[in-house]
Amino acid sequence: MKKITIIGAGLGGLTAGALLAKDGYKVTLLEQHTIVGGCATTFKRGNFSCEVGLHEMDGVYTNPAIMNIFTELNIYNSLEFVSADEFFEVSTTFGKFKMPNGVDQAQQALIEKFPKEEKGIKRYFKTIAKVGDNFEKLEKLSWYHYAFFPFLFWNILYYKPKSVTDVLNSMIKDRELKLILNSNVHYYNDQPATLSFLLHAVAQNSYYRGGGWFIKGGSSQLSNYLAKFIMENKGEVITKASVVDCSEGRVVYIRAGETFNIETDITISNLSPAQTYQLYNQPYTEKRENGDTILTIYLGFSKSLKEIYGDKRAYTNFIFDEVHVSNPFKNSFTFVDYSQIDSGLTKNNKSFGVITMLDNIHIDEWHNLNRKNYHKKKREILAIMLEKLEKHYPNISNFVEYSEVATSKTVQRYIKTPNGTAYGFKPTPKQFFRLPKVRSNKIKNLYFTGQWVIAGGFRPAIMSGGMCRERINIQEIHLS
Repeated sequence: MKKITIIGAGLGGLTAGALLAKDGYKVTLLEQHTIVGGCATTFKRGNFSCEVGLHEMDGVYTNPAIMNIFTELNIYNSLEFVSADEFFEVSTTFGKFKMPNGVDQAQQALIEKFPKEEKGIKRYFKTIAKVGDNFEKLEKLSWYHYAFFPFLFWNILYYKPKSVTDVLNSMIKDRELKLILNSNVHYYNDQPATLSFLLHAVAQNSYYRGGGWFIKGGSSQLSNYLAKFIMENKGEVITKASVVDCSEGRVVYIRAGETFNIETDITISNLSPAQTYQLYNQPYTEKRENGDTILTIYLGFSKSLKEIYGDKRAYTNFIFDEVHVSNPFKNSFTFVDYSQIDSGLTKNNKSFGVITMLDNIHIDEWHNLNRKNYHKKKREILAIMLEKLEKHYPNISNFVEYSEVATSKTVQRYIKTPNGTAYGFKPTPKQFFRLPKVRSNKIKNLYFTGQWVIAGGFRPAIMSGGMCRERINIQEIHLS
């Protein structure tokens, strides 16, 4: 039985570990935090289970790669997924628009609102469908089929160098319509002008086709399930384990002040390539830019917002109080009202919500603040954002029972990513969609999973775990 050691219990590492443990490998997963999951977790604050990273995941019942993994690991029978009645609602200086679930429904609603843009709207949905179909076919192929890529996937090649702005400007003129189609840009990047159209098309098409799904009880349900699966298949999951050194066939970690050496046949890293090669004392220069950082405000409410404001309000709300010409997304934010779904996060008629936006303060600035000024700055941000939210949810501050602000410094503290990013490399046209770096070409028997392989987000991280498992099994068959 070959031994596999996994560094980092994010969704990529957990998925790879569960699949490989099922395959019969002896899996040991090491996690520096006290809990598994990375951003796929929850934490308790009094009456509230606070969701850290997930408010909706795409592809749960429509993406072949995700469906295969979830079926093989019996996830569908073990966890409950819930969805909202709509994709999202966007509020701008132009007004409000609620985007329905479903391709046909969304397309029809947009045409009714923007009849002069009917041709461009149909072209947009047709284009993202073609790109999405290309990627689904690509996901089914083994890595060695990539040699035939130019002949099979010309849509991907054509749109590879283009940003979202490039493509939409060629199809649509109406400024409000473009704002609506890009309202969830913060899922991926800071603005459409620097976001790869390929990533936009794949993700948006997946959401329109299959909807967005939340794991009832929070994303920790999935992470804990995968960890349990590893242990039930004779593997180990060790938390509070900080890996300090690696070499071929060996991983060294410290736990409770004691140093441990693990002999391993294969090592999988859920860390960034730069962090991984540093553990191996190997020179490495990363030319790609890291993804953006997020600021999140967790809010616990004394009452159900659904009962206060009604069930006509949306689950996901993209809010633009100001629409700047140069960057309409500069001061936008997202408010997620978990009371609109059966989230399982609260009891006793209370509810939970999240404000999230780009963290416009560089992580070095956060680190340079002393403790007093750091907390003062967070209180100032909380007051500003609650005031903004009041415009859309009158008197909502009166129902806030708990509040907490998490910055990029917070993210870095808990999951140790460079600059506190939760999104891997920045998905620009130049950086997104390279051959996924699953196997190291510098160190023998070293593999990668997580946000740095495909892109940030739950689906890409889970898929990276499946890809890692496939590459390891192909390599082992070749060696045998």
